[in-house]
Amino acid sequence: AREKGMDAVFLTENLELSWEYGLEPFRNVIKKRVKKPDLLGYGPGKYAARLEKIQKENPSVSIIMSAEVSPFYFWEGDPFKGKLTLNDWDRQLLVMGLRPGEYKGIPTLSGGGFSRYGLKTVFLAWPLVLIVLGAVSLKKKHSRYYIADPLCWLFIAVGVFFALRNFPFKEVRYDQYHGRPGSGPYQAVIDHVDKRGGMTFWSSPEVKTEQDLGEVDFVSPPSLELMRDTRGYTGFACFYEGYRGAGGPGGVWDRVLNEYCRGERSDPVWAIGEMSFHGSEGSFKKDIDAVQTVFLVNSNTPDEILSAMRSGRMYSVRRTQEYQLQLDSFTVEYQETGKEALMGQELEAFGPVTIKFKVSPAGQAGEKVTAKLIRSGDVIREFAVEAPGEFEYVDTLFEPGKKVYYRLDIRGTYPNMLFSNPVFVRFKR
Repeated sequence: AREKGMDAVFLTENLELSWEYGLEPFRNVIKKRVKKPDLLGYGPGKYAARLEKIQKENPSVSIIMSAEVSPFYFWEGDPFKGKLTLNDWDRQLLVMGLRPGEYKGIPTLSGGGFSRYGLKTVFLAWPLVLIVLGAVSLKKKHSRYYIADPLCWLFIAVGVFFALRNFPFKEVRYDQYHGRPGSGPYQAVIDHVDKRGGMTFWSSPEVKTEQDLGEVDFVSPPSLELMRDTRGYTGFACFYEGYRGAGGPGGVWDRVLNEYCRGERSDPVWAIGEMSFHGSEGSFKKDIDAVQTVFLVNSNTPDEILSAMRSGRMYSVRRTQEYQLQLDSFTVEYQETGKEALMGQELEAFGPVTIKFKVSPAGQAGEKVTAKLIRSGDVIREFAVEAPGEFEYVDTLFEPGKKVYYRLDIRGTYPNMLFSNPVFVRFKR
């Protein structure tokens, strides 16, 4: 990252990599659990200390801890009749902005976060009553050890059967044997992180996973409907896999932003860039700077960067090694007062506003780009020019009492593209 001129890196480790399958009727007793190295297994505190050491060795690059969380999964198939399919593991959330110790409490199915002891535990433990009754009856009815009353043994047998079936007597909100429960597990993670001042982003919401891993198939559909149905999350990753149905004009992102403008959501949603970087060599070779999130900050300290991320002061870029699209400026201005707003901000206007932006292809002048100016999900103007270029557009829309937003979708030679975050405008009389 330092060699590529990057100022900050979010290092995102898998929070948990564990899966469990149990056989009926004793799923919680006769079971197999597979676990691989993950953040919780290593220890968030130990991991944070390691990052701190690396940070001291590389003071020019801010290193920020984060985690990739898989809240839920479920099984399909029969292990005795064929292969099992593990569904929905790759419908993941990126979590950041927490203290190291707070990563331990994130609720997931793998970590047992959706089961607990409660009032229902009393009813689930009813088989223990049968066992005790049977045992007490045997002791009272017989003074010597010989064949006991069959009814007593029946009590004990039934009690043992259902005790094993109900073990460990916890209330279970979600499990891996009854299909998709909707957005509940994901909303639980979002709410938990939000209460602790952290941030959550939908990871690669358009990715569809189909992997044959021998005895088990991994299958996950895109997360677009979850992105639509959950609330309170901070944003989503538009690159690599989020710039069509999620981030494209009129997509899920625009739907969510319009809900915010209508007062149906309490917070807006921001776009970031992410990539699965496992090295610059081998079969998983990628350039670490192929996807970037550019923050509007005065310095590259972790606090400044996280603050900008919370408030949407950033844009996302997908680039090649030849050049990178660069958003030099993007403002919405009410010229009567001279007031203007940047990405993530809101402007009050008593009439039409002017949108101004400047784009340049760093490293390659004269590149042809297409810039779409989007207002509340609709493309209201498209600019096809050679960059660098500076653009200005006066939008004649003025509807007192209405809240709208403007954002940019800029594309050069594939795969070069840039998504800005929105600027909001509230029209007043």
